[in-house]
Amino acid sequence: MKMDISSFYEKNKAKLWLMIVVIPIVVLVTGSILARQIFWDSFLWRYFWGPVVADAEGAPVNGISSGYNIVNTATYGLILVVSFLGIFELIKDFDIEIDRTFIYTLIPWIMLGGSLRSLEDAALFADPLDKFMITPMIYFFLGFSALFLMLLGAYLSTKQFEQKTSRILRALVLVPVPIIYLIISNHLDPFFLSFIMIVFVALSISYLLGLKYFEFNEKYLFFTYGITFLSLSLAFNLYFIFFREGTNPLEPPIIIGLATAVTLLLLSVFWVADRIPLRIVKSNSFEVLGRPLNLLIIWTHLFDASSTYRGITVYGYIEKHVLPAYFIEMTFPSIIFVLNITLVLVVIFVLDIFLEKDFTEDDSLRVFLKFVIIVLGAAPAVRNTLRLAMGV
Repeated sequence: MKMDISSFYEKNKAKLWLMIVVIPIVVLVTGSILARQIFWDSFLWRYFWGPVVADAEGAPVNGISSGYNIVNTATYGLILVVSFLGIFELIKDFDIEIDRTFIYTLIPWIMLGGSLRSLEDAALFADPLDKFMITPMIYFFLGFSALFLMLLGAYLSTKQFEQKTSRILRALVLVPVPIIYLIISNHLDPFFLSFIMIVFVALSISYLLGLKYFEFNEKYLFFTYGITFLSLSLAFNLYFIFFREGTNPLEPPIIIGLATAVTLLLLSVFWVADRIPLRIVKSNSFEVLGRPLNLLIIWTHLFDASSTYRGITVYGYIEKHVLPAYFIEMTFPSIIFVLNITLVLVVIFVLDIFLEKDFTEDDSLRVFLKFVIIVLGAAPAVRNTLRLAMGV
């Protein structure tokens, strides 16, 4: 029976995934047209689009407040799981290697999401672009962009180009960057002409570094596009931080320092625990936690916890995510460190100790899972930190 299901899935994989993506969209669109009150007013607007608009406006809209609720939190979680499985299937079909380099080239995209989200908080984007810079819309947009670049890069990697042709094509694939910037510049407030120079400087640097360190494939496209757009986005962040009143430029080093200190403290605890006679924890736990991707997971989630803690205790912000908000309300703000540490330790020990034998033949799934976990910590951490620094 198991083999029959597996065989059926492999034969009809494309159709099944097409149905998973298309059917919900068709149902929601058709329902919103034929039964607007049920599908749009009582569901899509109330739980999804309404909170996005309210977030962009900075105030409740038609009785709908910004932030997360049980319905959209559960739905976004389901979308994350389905997207993860679907993208992983695409990666396997295109024979793309998922390793640490693959993850590192995507880190600028993670930071870009947080940076753009913070710029929306600073009212950089005008209507209607501002609505698409709200979480989770910004991450859907960046996710589809990265997916397109991945498929394009995988296709280009199958072609054989002469060295001169390869250099020209590497430059040509970056042409859309200044074009995209010029298109969206009409939706930016204010628009700084000097930032066009930043685009071309970032393009040149990312092109030269990509030419040196990456083959002409998805990693090259991830790196060059990610670094270029991130450079431009962070330039706006820095402008707001240093040329506006009421900003807090010391917040990034404070938050980063706090996250690093707690990370070192946690590692120290496991270093000592590995050496006591009782062996309370598995003897190689310190080595497991010190692996590069695991260390990045720990630090990014403590980075997130640190930015949340500073925002709540120093500036009077509130936690919008349902579960953490509940625990903070019932206890105290510093509980966010305990929650995040518990989460990452459980994930790391499950993936690298309890299920270690399950990944001996193919480690790509584990690496990709770690990437998703890094995104969930780093993206909000970057947004929160830059928002606090800009004083918005």
